[in-house]
Amino acid sequence: MKKYSLLPLVGLALLTATFTSCKDDKKVEPDMTFDELKVKVLSDFGPTVGNPLYSDFETKAASLQTAVTTLAATPTQANLDAARTAWKDVRVVWEQSEGFLIGPVEDDNYDPYMDTWPTDHNAMENLLAGSDPLTADFLTGYNDPDKEAEMTLRGFHPLEYLLWGTDGNRQASTITQREKDYMIALATDIHNNVSALKTKGVTFFASELSQPGVTGSRYTSKKDAIEAIANGLIDIVGEVGDGKMVEPFGATVNEADSTITESPYSHNSLIDFRNNIIGARNAYLCSYGSATGKSLSDLVKANNATLDQTIKSQFDAAINSFDGITTTFEKAVYNQRSQVQNTITALTTLKGTLEGSLVPYIQQYVKD
Repeated sequence: MKKYSLLPLVGLALLTATFTSCKDDKKVEPDMTFDELKVKVLSDFGPTVGNPLYSDFETKAASLQTAVTTLAATPTQANLDAARTAWKDVRVVWEQSEGFLIGPVEDDNYDPYMDTWPTDHNAMENLLAGSDPLTADFLTGYNDPDKEAEMTLRGFHPLEYLLWGTDGNRQASTITQREKDYMIALATDIHNNVSALKTKGVTFFASELSQPGVTGSRYTSKKDAIEAIANGLIDIVGEVGDGKMVEPFGATVNEADSTITESPYSHNSLIDFRNNIIGARNAYLCSYGSATGKSLSDLVKANNATLDQTIKSQFDAAINSFDGITTTFEKAVYNQRSQVQNTITALTTLKGTLEGSLVPYIQQYVKD
């Protein structure tokens, strides 16, 4: 994903009137200075958001592997439904994790290994018709993110195709032995990747994100580390609003293409998109489940409560706008275009604020 640079200093001169000044030793909370808050924002992110989410991700990936293995052994419609539910459950956590695609998930290409789309069902059928051994080890040979055609044969979406079929109405009785082998390989590969990500995430959050400037951390300063979290928000909001939704939507209804949505077989695309933005909001608020920590929100609120409220309100507006789309995204690109456009507009507004106000705020107030 593209990283966003901070605005040049010349441009920042025009922005200084927008923000009130603050010394780092000023008490921004009853027991904390702004300097202390910066440290706390970075040290809280892993224990509050990153590690618990990756732990949930691993648990749900294990459940998916179990459900798929059970389906392959006993291909009943009930077991197919259970595998579909497990697939949707793990997608919730994965899509929320895309609110902070930093560290090992980016370094080690877990995103393309698990979530490349759109798929080509003809390519999947050709693989199934061949003689290659359909095992998790075989799938790890598809390891070059630049070879997108190969990446589409690995991860969530070929498994989605096997579970739902092209029409979303797959029957368990039609699953072949090669398809059983392939779905077990896919689910195992996903679980293996998530387990590795969980382990590497613990080290990243403890030794890099929370330790900027220390030997071994990729971040040379607190500003770099805080900017990485902010860029993660911008990246995913932009990906949903500028790519995931816009490309299938097309400029006109005649240019709409429901075959290139993220999760077309399960019709889970809208849920995917919404969870992306929920994940970004969680990252901004340093919140996951019932846990909260010191956050970017607290850092912004310390000097510009209006900006913080604007960002939170725009996150809420973008997330709530999905409620206006009352059919699947695959249908909405044709027959609920105004509702889809409302969501795209809300995401564009949010992205503009994150780029145009949050990033300059970090430039102005986080100097070390």
